[in-house]
Amino acid sequence: MGPTRKPNVCRRLSRRALGFFARDAGVVQRTNLGILRELVCQGSTKFKNVWTTHSKSPIAYERGRIYFDNYRCCVSSVASEPKKLYEMPKCSKLEKIEDALLWECPVGEVLPDPSDYKSSLIALTAHNWLLRISATTGKILEKIYLASYCKFRYLSWDTPQEVIAVKSAQNKSSAVARQAGIQQPILLYLAVFQVLPFSLVGVLEINKRIFGNVTDATLSHGILIVMYSSGLVRLYSFQAITEQTHHHCSLRCHPWRMLFRLEAILGTTSSHPIRRNRKEFSIFVP
Repeated sequence: MGPTRKPNVCRRLSRRALGFFARDAGVVQRTNLGILRELVCQGSTKFKNVWTTHSKSPIAYERGRIYFDNYRCCVSSVASEPKKLYEMPKCSKLEKIEDALLWECPVGEVLPDPSDYKSSLIALTAHNWLLRISATTGKILEKIYLASYCKFRYLSWDTPQEVIAVKSAQNKSSAVARQAGIQQPILLYLAVFQVLPFSLVGVLEINKRIFGNVTDATLSHGILIVMYSSGLVRLYSFQAITEQTHHHCSLRCHPWRMLFRLEAILGTTSSHPIRRNRKEFSIFVP
């Protein structure tokens, strides 16, 4: 049996361009990684250090952009040598960016502002501001204050490039409360927003009195995923939650004063209007 022929990278690239590979995303991904592996691992490949930097904070990478200093400094890695795109002014610890997502312009849609046709960075700050920042200039294009009653910390896509979920840190009972046997009923909050412009869909209160002894929850592709320490995972339709809650609001009270409560979805009738400062608008159903 003859020696195994090494895959020819040029031939594989030509076949990919002509559509010889299956359209399945997994096949395309494996093909691309195979081509990259051949280029990187072949004996004749030589690497040259063209740029070095250091960062005290974690370094993030997203689609050709490298982010330093908690997303406040952006460097393009597309060219042969990295180029700084922008660096935002120094800020206090309260203004530090906790998490961020890269938003790309939707294809075939008419947008209200010319800047909307360019990529943006959706960022969450330590003092609960949700920002949309130009990915090329670092200019703040849009911002919205979330709330003061909890600490929001994580960003994720519910529907990629369309709907985001802003997740709070988990509420922890104090040592005194634990000794007294008092349990914190609310585990966390999930604030859901449409992107461009920011438009509140609702805020989900993950309450142990409703869900039981839940340990975590998240939102992905329209599904509310609730997790338990036993390994049990429960799935809820977020669309059904919003539709039933909005219907419940229209029957019971003025919509903007109705707290987005899950009791309405789970069949109880303990939902009730709660008065809060109007500046904390994000807690209410729009």
